[in-house]
Order: sequence, then structure tokens, then C-alpha cells
Amino acid sequence: MSPKTGLVVLLLCMPGLLRAEWGGNYSATEICAIKGSTVKIQCDFRFPPTENGRDIKVKDTFWFTKDRKKDLRLDPQYFGGVQSECHGNICSLTIADVRRTDNYTFRFTTDHSGGGYTVKPGVKVTVTDLKVQVTNPSHGYVLKCVSTNCSTWSPSSYVWYKNGEEIQNGTSQVYTVERDYKNSYSCAVRGHEQAVSPPECVVDRSCKKVVYHKRHICAIQGSSVNITCEYTSYGYTLTKFWYRTDSSHSGNPSLTEDPQNKGRLDLPSETSGNSTLRIKDVRQSDSAEYRFKFTTYDGSGWSSISPGSTLTVAAVQVQVMSVRVENSHLVAQMLCHTSCLPEASLSFEWQKNGEDIKPGTKVEVTLSPGDYITCAAQQHQHISISPHLYVLKRPSVSLSDARDILEGRPLTLTCYIDNYNYSSATDDYCWYKKKKKNVSSDDVVLRKGRELVFKSINSSDSAEYWCTVENQLGKNPSEPVFIDVQYPPRWSSLSVSPSPVILEGQSVNLTCSSDAKPAANYTWFKDNQILTQNPQGLYSFTSIRPEDAGTFHCMSENKHGHVNSSTVVIDVQYAPRRPVISVTPSGEASQGSSVWLMCSSEANPQANYSWWRGRGEQVAVEELQGAKSATFNLSDLRLEDSGDYVCEASSSRGSSKSSVSIQVQACSWSVTVATAGGSVAGLVLVLLVLVLTAFLVWRKKRASKESRAKSSAGADCGEASTREQKEVVYSQVHFTTSSEGPVYANITPSMPRSRHVVEEMEDGVEYATVRKA
Repeated sequence: MSPKTGLVVLLLCMPGLLRAEWGGNYSATEICAIKGSTVKIQCDFRFPPTENGRDIKVKDTFWFTKDRKKDLRLDPQYFGGVQSECHGNICSLTIADVRRTDNYTFRFTTDHSGGGYTVKPGVKVTVTDLKVQVTNPSHGYVLKCVSTNCSTWSPSSYVWYKNGEEIQNGTSQVYTVERDYKNSYSCAVRGHEQAVSPPECVVDRSCKKVVYHKRHICAIQGSSVNITCEYTSYGYTLTKFWYRTDSSHSGNPSLTEDPQNKGRLDLPSETSGNSTLRIKDVRQSDSAEYRFKFTTYDGSGWSSISPGSTLTVAAVQVQVMSVRVENSHLVAQMLCHTSCLPEASLSFEWQKNGEDIKPGTKVEVTLSPGDYITCAAQQHQHISISPHLYVLKRPSVSLSDARDILEGRPLTLTCYIDNYNYSSATDDYCWYKKKKKNVSSDDVVLRKGRELVFKSINSSDSAEYWCTVENQLGKNPSEPVFIDVQYPPRWSSLSVSPSPVILEGQSVNLTCSSDAKPAANYTWFKDNQILTQNPQGLYSFTSIRPEDAGTFHCMSENKHGHVNSSTVVIDVQYAPRRPVISVTPSGEASQGSSVWLMCSSEANPQANYSWWRGRGEQVAVEELQGAKSATFNLSDLRLEDSGDYVCEASSSRGSSKSSVSIQVQACSWSVTVATAGGSVAGLVLVLLVLVLTAFLVWRKKRASKESRAKSSAGADCGEASTREQKEVVYSQVHFTTSSEGPVYANITPSMPRSRHVVEEMEDGVEYATVRKA
């Protein structure tokens, strides 16, 4: 049980039926409470559920005392010592460590036109002390535990103490003892042992006892405090010391001997029967219950069970009761308080911007942005100043890194106000994030605190951020700061439109895309050679050509890095070009010889080839599929093989034709006549030669008739393979003239084709000599 816990008196209001009227019920109008105990008061209330068809709702509930008529939670006499709570239509008030008699009244306000309602008459709480009353009847001393001013109040069970140590069989209001000179007795109500009566001697006033001057002491943080008690020992005192009840040492060591307290605790010179523990520069950690203990020569003494003095170390605080705006200024009503109890009787001094303005517990002051208010306990002005309460200026947001905000790096946002004391415990910082601009419903509260920390910021954290600072005087937002998280290109993608297989002459777009911040620039490559750079990521062919085909990729790049796309092969297709035909061997073809015709055409995809021979109509002679060229052989040529030959190249994209003319010539002899001056003698000579030649041919034909019959019809011209060819012999006559000599005629076969033909012809050669007349 805490040191402040005392007797709890619970007053229950019995909830009645909800009626359509204003009112409330207390279960009792008067109660008694032992000084230092805890009192809890409960009450129900009622009101009409509707007014003119509109629902009525409760706006506020509070308790007040009869002479103040204001919320006890804002009353310096009770500040920190009361707690109010409601559950539905039942509200309660808990008063800790009650110290004074007072009347407590409940009030609620609503949103209806009449305002609220006060439940009367209230509850009167009378604070009383316990004391031991000693009488001396004939059969022993009678000790009775009574209250000082609540005679009608009678608890059911009590606790009795002897020299501060509990007596196990003492449970009634009356306890009887024999004549006792040495020991003292005290009492308490069972269950609320902290509210113990002062010790009382039975016979001799010099019995063993300890009486603390103050059971509750409130000290301002940083001040010095004295805890004093008066004691009697009824004999020689052997030991005496002060200790804390929360000490971890069961032996209750002396505080002044603890090295942790060196220099801060001491025992001033004692007077007879008085002991004082002095604590310097008190801290929050010094808040505890302190007790005094002694022993006498006979081994007895004062026990450690009964309560001692409870020290509460408090700081001065400023509580804002109301704020209003007048002419762009704040007008605030404020309360200076501590968690100390009212009997501390502290007085305060108010300061504005460090200058004294007014003494007292409350103040109303006009403030501008940047002004601050403090209050201090007058007795300890240098050590008991409250934290500065500022009229907030607009805060700003600072970033820990002024460079580009790169993904993966740490970043800290700090909310600050120029020339401001950030140690103020009353300030409340909060961070917000706006996901979409100008959409307040998307504002997200991130966290509280002056700093917003990203250990590794992500691109999804890109947004507007701002902070707010709030204290008892108001709330102020900062200007938003846009956090743009940048990163190098994460990927690079190349697409082709309409498709990677493209017809010659089409319009083609190559698009390079990427995810990067800032936006990427794009570099284009064909067959790993740079083509161009384009920040829009587009490379176009208005009319694509076959030479534009190749392997393409792009590179996406910003100042933080780069990445290449995968490659795309662009195939430009087109119809076969006009075929090119070559003839081998070249020139005129002779009967019986062979000719190779080769046709080729540029095409994508590769062309199919067809050969045709034209004789009024086209007749296909050969077709080759998907070859780069087509070759056609004409062998054992005949005269009828003469004519036009056509090559057609075709594919899925179109077709094209070319033709060539082949002329087959028969085997022949040629006669060459050379005359000098074209004279009549020359003509005569020619005639003679022709006659002679005819004769020789006839003779030769007769001599080789059998041989010719056996010759093959497939022989070539040089071998006289066909009948017609062997039967026709031409003479080649060459005339040679000179101005002085005769004219000769040489008759020889013309261009023999093979050895045996040549031999046959040589056997029948005859020469004629014609001389010039």
C-alpha cells in the first residue's frame, strides 16, 4: 500500500430508472474520513434523451467544492490529488490523502439549449483524526480507539500497536492492559493501517514513543528539507538512526552511513528528545517514507512497523486553464502548481520572458509568438523554476543530408523552432505524411517526437512531410517539405513497333523505357556502335531500308548509374530485286555445245527461282526453292534451242523477272576472197577456184562415205556429228596478192572441232596457185 493510502469511504449512488427529467442521486449526504485516507464518491445522473426531436449529448462532467464552484482538477488546493472518471451515467471522484472537511458537488453539461445540471445537495466529507483514549477502571487500563469529531462512525475492525509493533490479538475498538510505565500504544482501522493514531502512554508520559512532526512533507526539487521527530526512550538509548522503508537492506541501515548519500544527508545537532534528518538538493528519487528507530539498554526500543514521514519531491509546473485569441495575440489564464499537498502553503512568482510580472497562484497574461512564461516558488526562486511554456512560433523541418536523397541511405528529419528550448516537457511533436497532394484525407500521422528517422530510405517514402508542435498554449504546423528519393535506373527495356520483322519502307519506332529518378537519358546502339542519344527514349525510321537492319540495344543512364537493355534484332524484309543472269561461256553458242545460265537476286526472305523458255507461251523448266542463286544448264545445243530464257525470283514479299537470249549457230566453212584491184582476171580466177573446190569435195565425199555413215548423230561440229553437217563442206578461200607476184588461193577446212575431223580435212586439202596475168 502506498504511503498516501488511508481509509477509503465508498459512497454509492444507486442508479434508478432513467426518467425523462433532469436530476441525480447521491447515496449519502454526509460521511466521515480519517485524515490521510482516500475517499471515493460516486453518483448517477439523468437527463431527457431528446429535445424537440434532437438527441441530447453530454459535453462535460466535473466535481467542485461549494465555496469555489470550479473543476477540482484545476483547483490548486486539490491539483494532483483528485481523479474523476465516468462510466455511462455514473461518475466518481477519488480524493487521495484527504486533509480537509469540504462539500463536494457534481455537475454535468450537455449540448441542449439549457446547458447543464448540478446535482444537489452534494456530499459533505468530514475529516477526522484517530486517537487513543485511556481510562482507568478498577480492573485495569482501558484503551479505546476513537475519532475526534465523528462520534457516530464505528468501523468493524481495528489494529493495535505497542511501541510501533502490531499486537496480534487486538482487533476491537477497545484494548485492555495492566499498569504499564514503559510502553506506548496506538491504533488504526483494519485495512487502512497508514492512518495510525499518535502513540499514547498508559501511565508515565516518558514511555517509549516516536511522534513525527509532519507525516507528509512536500519539498521542491533542488531544495533542502528537514524531517523531524520527537521521541522518548524510557531508559538509556543505545542506537538511533533514520532509514527508508523501501530500502533493500532488511537490517534498515542508517541513511547517513550509506555511501550513495555522502555529502547530501546529515544529522544536525540534536536537542533532548528530538532528531532531524536533513536532505540537501532533494531529487525525485528521494521521494519515500522515512522512519526513525532506536533501541535501549534492555534490548527493546521503537519498532519499524508504524508509519513515519512521507517525503514527496515535486517540480513546479504551469497549467493552462483557458486560451483565447484577441487581436492576433493569445490571452491565457494559467495556474502555477506542484504535486505537493495544500498544506505545503507554497507561494509563487510569475515571470514573462524572464521578467517578474505578478505573484500568486494564478495569472492572466497576453502573449505573442516567441514569448514564454515561467513560475517559481518564492521560497526557492533559483531552484524551483517551472519549464518554459512558449507561445509557439511556426516550426521548420531540417534534413540531416543536404545532398540528393539517394535510395538506401539514412535520413533524419528534425522539427525545430529558432531560439527555442527543446527541453520543455510540455511540448508534443508529431510528424505527418501526405501521400497525395491536396488530399487531406490521405494525411498520415507517422510518429511523435522531434525527429523522424529513416535508417534506409526507400523510393516509396517519397512524399510531403511536415511536423507540428503542440503545447498547452496551442498547436502550430511547419511548412511541408517534399522528400524526393532518387535512385539509378533499375532496368532498361527496348520495344519495337510495329514488330521486329518489318517491311521495307515502313515507319518503325524503337522505344527505350526505364525506372529511374531523376529520369534517365537514353543512348542507342546498333551492332554495339553508338547511334545517338535521346532523352525521350525514342528512335525512329520514317522509311526503313534493308541497310538499317541489325542488332539494337539502348542504355538508360542518370547521374546515379546506368543499365543496358537486352538486344533486339531488326529484320527488314523486301521483295526480290530484278534478277541478274550470267551466261557461261559467253558469246554465241554453237550446235552441240553446252551453256550454263546462272540467275541471282537480292531478297529477304531468300527468293525461290523458276526458269522459263519463251515460245509464244511460257513453259517452266526448273524451280529452285530459297536459294541465293539458280543455275540452269543447256547441253548438246540444237538450232531449235535458240530463244529467250526467263528467270523469275519470287518470295512471300513479291517477285521479279529477267530474261536472256540464246542463239545457237550451225557448224560452217567460210570462204574468204581477197582480190587485188577487183580486176576481171581476179573474178575469173575465183570462178576457177570454186569449180576446183567443188570437184575436190565431191571426190572426198565419195571416199569417206562409209565413215560418215558410222559417225554419231550426237557428234559436235568439229566431228561432223550430224548427217547434214558432214554432207555440207564449205571452203575457205584466202587470196594473197602482191604487185609483183602471182595470186595464190589456199583452200583449208574452217575451224576444225576435233582431231579426227581435222585429220580428215587435211587429207583432202588441195592447193591452187593462180598467178596474176
